[in-house]
Amino acid sequence: MGGRIIQVKSAEEWASHMRECRAFGGKSYLVDFTASWCGPCQRIAPTYEKYSTENPNITFLKVDVDELADVAGECGVKAMPTFIGFFNGEQVDTVVGADDAKLRELIATLNSKGSAGAGQKLGGAAAPEDSPEARRARMLAAIEARNNSAS
Repeated sequence: MGGRIIQVKSAEEWASHMRECRAFGGKSYLVDFTASWCGPCQRIAPTYEKYSTENPNITFLKVDVDELADVAGECGVKAMPTFIGFFNGEQVDTVVGADDAKLRELIATLNSKGSAGAGQKLGGAAAPEDSPEARRARMLAAIEARNNSAS
């Protein structure tokens, strides 16, 4: 396997990659959940490999669902191939199936998150302001403000 794809061989190795993804701010990972018997997986593999060389800011992983069923289960994988993008250890998005256009969109999202993190101050106006956490925080602040002005 050429490119820059890391074949994950154990649950411990998976946990280590996820710790690394969380520990280094602004780190994007793309994981291909695949199986050797899966035709669509084999067809998109060269494309995934090409993207791994074209996107040096993203760490590309490959997980064989038969070897690491627990990891696939933990990530909610139900069909192959499934591509899951992670940023700072959080799942960003999932592409189910050998859908090249959606895979490119996911890579673009991961690249934009990674570049937004570079040089941004915490709380700076970067892409994460539209995360579910940020929306929840804004909602809570609005409710709190409304409650305070009512009293």
